[in-house]
Amino acid sequence: TSSISGVTSSSATISSSVTFDGGATVTERGVVYSTSSNPTTSNSKIVSGSGLGEFKCTIKSLSYATTYYVRAYAKNSAGTVYGNEITFTTSPILPTVSASTVTNLTSSSATISSSVTSDGGATVTEHGVVYSTSQNPTTSNSKIVSGSGLGSFTCALSSLSPGSTYYVRSYAVNEIGVAYGEEVSFKTLAVLPTISASTVTNITYSSAVVSSKVLTDGGATVTERGVVYDTSSNPTISNSKVTCGSGIGSFTCNLTSLQPNTTYYVRTYAINSAGTTQSLFDSLVYALDASIT
Repeated sequence: TSSISGVTSSSATISSSVTFDGGATVTERGVVYSTSSNPTTSNSKIVSGSGLGEFKCTIKSLSYATTYYVRAYAKNSAGTVYGNEITFTTSPILPTVSASTVTNLTSSSATISSSVTSDGGATVTEHGVVYSTSQNPTTSNSKIVSGSGLGSFTCALSSLSPGSTYYVRSYAVNEIGVAYGEEVSFKTLAVLPTISASTVTNITYSSAVVSSKVLTDGGATVTERGVVYDTSSNPTISNSKVTCGSGIGSFTCNLTSLQPNTTYYVRTYAINSAGTTQSLFDSLVYALDASIT
């Protein structure tokens, strides 16, 4: 048995030769191999023809990161003879990582759990999660390292944007490279919109114009915006209201049928799936001047 070449994680090529037939025809030749020493034809074998001369056998379907013992053999009418035993170890492969699970989801954070189920035959030097707002994140994107070795692990993602979809994969690193688990996605919870303070113009004895602006939607569509008003402070949408469209941006609402010489309290508001936000400076007081017509 002369040499071994082309060793991979699942195969190897064995070179050998029959140099003497013992005075009888060599009817079979090849290699025998096993994970135990001194393999024989009772173990795994590959037949590679007959007669004298050099031959090669490629062993396939081997286990990764495993030591094998191999010997060439030849048969004639006198029996079976074996060459010298040599050993080789197949290469490791990438680790195996389970798909991530997402828990404790908020508007800005999430907990990711996963597990390294196989090290591929080489030490897992790092594992964790990678995430992005684009699909198929890698270690070039945002990542959280959560230790090394086999077993379960948990990572806490923070400083996420509200109402945003994120893609996450667990990963593990060994000497072969980086392996990724199946991709999962999640969407952070929306938060309340933000809205500017109201301004009031064009006041008459029975009307006024209120202007404001929805600054951000909080990660969810603003389905309604407008003005609430009442003769008591801190009006809500349970009081009188005027709806002025949807979405972000500036808007103007006309208040009509007001009572003359009466003080009204006005707040603008915006609604998304997270709830209702009313304008800053709650309880701003605007007196409607009855002398203006």
